[in-house]
Amino acid sequence: MSKKRLLVIDDDAPILHLITAIGESCGLVVQATSVPKEFLEILETDAPDIVVLDLVMPKFDGIEVLQRMKDQQIKSKLMLISGAEEDLLARASKLAEAWGLNVLAAYRKPLDPTEIVASFKEALAS
Repeated sequence: MSKKRLLVIDDDAPILHLITAIGESCGLVVQATSVPKEFLEILETDAPDIVVLDLVMPKFDGIEVLQRMKDQQIKSKLMLISGAEEDLLARASKLAEAWGLNVLAAYRKPLDPTEIVASFKEALAS
């Protein structure tokens, strides 16, 4: 059985490194980037098992990414993260679920590594 793959996008380098390290410690093959174009190319050409998406980044609309995932029927498990207001995270999560996306979790920054580990383990178990 091949290893599960994780794709992460975040403009905050320490968060990107944290999620990468957690993913690798959980046995995931991780691709991490802060470059939206690179993220979208990977997502749309070779969708991973799990996606971690920072909803708010400069010149990058996380809601638009959710729309693209819906339109292309990408079935990756999805973890939403954001430093923005809790309300934005909750609304984005509900919207993604309404669109049929597989929302694994939604976390507000600063992130709790134990929650990330638990979510990755849940994703790997299902």
